[in-house]
Amino acid sequence: MEKVKEVWRQCDAVCFDVDSTVITGEGLDELASYMNKGEEIAALTRKAMGGTMTFREALEMRLNILQPNKSDLQGFIQKNSLQFTEGLRELVLLLQSKNIDVYLVSGGFISIIQPIADQLNIPTSSIYANHLKFNEDGEFWKVPS
Repeated sequence: MEKVKEVWRQCDAVCFDVDSTVITGEGLDELASYMNKGEEIAALTRKAMGGTMTFREALEMRLNILQPNKSDLQGFIQKNSLQFTEGLRELVLLLQSKNIDVYLVSGGFISIIQPIADQLNIPTSSIYANHLKFNEDGEFWKVPS
């Protein structure tokens, strides 16, 4: 345990996964529930986490089912408050008070993660995540590459 404490004392930066770490749930699953496709998407998420398909395969399948548009995302973000994992806010504040850079890294989407980062005072430049692509009408365009 002393080694762990020493690592925390000496670190210059900390990276957190977002889904089921920074927040208690899976952002894409929450969006799917909002779009009334929750069970179908959650089943694919479980398969991906269980190793029966690659992350890329699961992502493509989930997005092809959801086909979220910009309006869906905006409505989801306005009406849903993703729950932070207990103690996470305090930990991020402590790290920031010690001038330790905090990064959010995710296989999820920056459009869902940005409001979380905003609440934690983490700049956009410290988020590493996928971008959803839309056409000029705001309709889902394709799975990110």
